[in-house]
Amino acid sequence: MNILLFAVTSVLWALGWAAIKIQVAIGPAGPAVAWRLLLAGTILQLWLRGTGRHKGFALRDLPFVAIQGLGLFAINNLVFYEAVTFIASGLVAVIVAMVIPLNAIGLRLGFGLPIRPAVILGAAVAASGLALVFAPEWSMLAEAGAWRGVALGIGGSFVVASANMAAVRNARARLPTLAVIADGLVIGGVFAAIVSVLRGQGLAVPLNAAWIAALVFQALLVSILSFFCYFTLQTRIGADRAAYVLVVVPVLSLALSSVLEDYRWSVLAVIGAGLVALGNAIALAPRRV
Repeated sequence: MNILLFAVTSVLWALGWAAIKIQVAIGPAGPAVAWRLLLAGTILQLWLRGTGRHKGFALRDLPFVAIQGLGLFAINNLVFYEAVTFIASGLVAVIVAMVIPLNAIGLRLGFGLPIRPAVILGAAVAASGLALVFAPEWSMLAEAGAWRGVALGIGGSFVVASANMAAVRNARARLPTLAVIADGLVIGGVFAAIVSVLRGQGLAVPLNAAWIAALVFQALLVSILSFFCYFTLQTRIGADRAAYVLVVVPVLSLALSSVLEDYRWSVLAVIGAGLVALGNAIALAPRRV
């Protein structure tokens, strides 16, 4: 089951990046993020509340639901989209790999869980692999404004790690996963809409079939199904190990690009992909009793 949850999350997130590329080629990112979250949140709210599966949360739980929704649905997308305007998306992917050790530290500080050496070792191996996969893009760090992109990537990684800790807290409080996702999507969607308007991007929906199809895919499969799988995986194997999805997704995205966009794999990229796989194997291997 864990392998299935990991695979579904990874594949859907990789396909989600392809959908994002379609949307940002047609219009600005802000409305795409906002409408994706609002559509998904509305659909999930109507279903859960209509069937009596969501009757609201206690006031003590709402701040943590909000942190989870804002961090994992809205702020991370807005920050990472901004980061790729300064550096290549591959470099952002390498930076985001730091979420793995940040999660391990957060679990130690917030919940008293020991830091697993295999997770840290696996993160180092996998991050080295990502660095090789995106080796041609490292030259971009010499360009003006590049370090602003790096700073945004690092900041976004801390946001994601913090939101993951809220997700762990919510899981321990036995809050229903889909209900948490539903409220988080609405909160994140409203936040993204406000940011989009303040940035002058507005909320206009392009009357374009490809944009709308990408929106529906993102709302139903990425925002609802993939995050249900991801949060379930977090509960089963821990936030530190589940975060390895963030390492696999860029490699899967490149594999899709090799089919859809004629991406050509270099020797370094192949070696790097192998190291990513090895890092995941190290971190996700069953723990010895």
